[in-house]
Amino acid sequence: MTFSEVHKLLLNQTKTVVYESLTSNKIHTLECTIPRTFQKNSDKILVWDINFSVWRDIEVSTIQSIT
Repeated sequence: MTFSEVHKLLLNQTKTVVYESLTSNKIHTLECTIPRTFQKNSDKILVWDINFSVWRDIEVSTIQSIT
């Protein structure tokens, strides 16, 4: 997936993102959204974690699925 594809899927929508950790081989599942446009193309994307009400950055290349 590209930054643009991920951004488009998450902008103003709540989705479940499955991604691999950069520090271990663990797979994480995160319910998140991007509440507004404020990012430019990058290797990482900043998302709002719905369950913990915190910002998280995800390496775009580690994203396995968005549903």
